[in-house]
Amino acid sequence: MPRPEQYFTNDETADRKAPRPELFDSEAQEEAKLWSGLKPSQIRRFFGQVMADRRRFELREWKVPDAEPQVAMALLKAGAAYAAARDGKRKPLADFAAHHARLVRNVTDFRAFARHFEAVVAWHKAFEKMSDGAGDRIRGRD
Repeated sequence: MPRPEQYFTNDETADRKAPRPELFDSEAQEEAKLWSGLKPSQIRRFFGQVMADRRRFELREWKVPDAEPQVAMALLKAGAAYAAARDGKRKPLADFAAHHARLVRNVTDFRAFARHFEAVVAWHKAFEKMSDGAGDRIRGRD
């Protein structure tokens, strides 16, 4: 499954860039499936880092130089690569961070990335529950 190469639609008539819906649905689901061997605790550290950066940018009303989100992504990429080197199961997370570090060029990109990451984590949790048998209960089977 190829990872997304862009966060936004190509609609030139829109006043603002709109994130592509697939980023939060089908593409997030596909990414979450790649993370099936990861425990939520292995993801939480990286997700928390991204959410902390997002809060920091929000507090500044998203008025940050382009270098700041790029630095945040470089640190995410480095941390994920280190974790993958220590534990090979985390390679999908390191690949995810490296891919998105290449895509994020400014705060608008970072905002879309953070929302995508949030969707991936949510789908990961949903798939985890389904594999534990909770999926049967969710679908009405026991």
